Amino acid sequence: MAKKIVIDPITRIEGHYSVEVEIEGGKVKDARARGDMFRGWELILQGRDPQDAVNVTQRICGVCPVGHAMASVKCLDAAFKVNPPDNGRIIRNLMAAGNLLHSHILHFYHLVALDFVDITAILDYKG
Repeated sequence: MAKKIVIDPITRIEGHYSVEVEIEGGKVKDARARGDMFRGWELILQGRDPQDAVNVTQRICGVCPVGHAMASVKCLDAAFKVNPPDNGRIIRNLMAAGNLLHSHILHFYHLVALDFVDITAILDYKG
C-alpha cells in the first residue's frame, strides 16, 4: 500500500507552496507540487508606461525587491535597445552583489535560523 506524505504549507519561503509525495515500496510513485504561480502582476502592468514596471515589480516580493527591479530594467534595456554606460553597469553589479548579501542573510537569519535554534532557551538565560 502506498504511503502519502503531504507538506502543506512549505514554510520559510516567500509565497504559498505545498508538496504531496506518494511512496510505494520505498520508492516515489508520484509527486506533486503546488504554488501560486499567477498573482496578477502582469495585469497590473497592462496599459501602463513600460517604465512603471521597475517600481511596480519591486512589490512582488518582500525579500528580493532589488532583483525584480533589476530584471525589469534589463527588460527595458532590451526593449528600447539601449546599453547602460560603464558606470551604470558597475552600479548595477554593486546592487546585485548587495542584494545577494541581503537576501542570503535575511533568508538564513529570518526564515531558516529558527529551525536550528531553541528560542525557548532564552527563558533560562541568567546573564
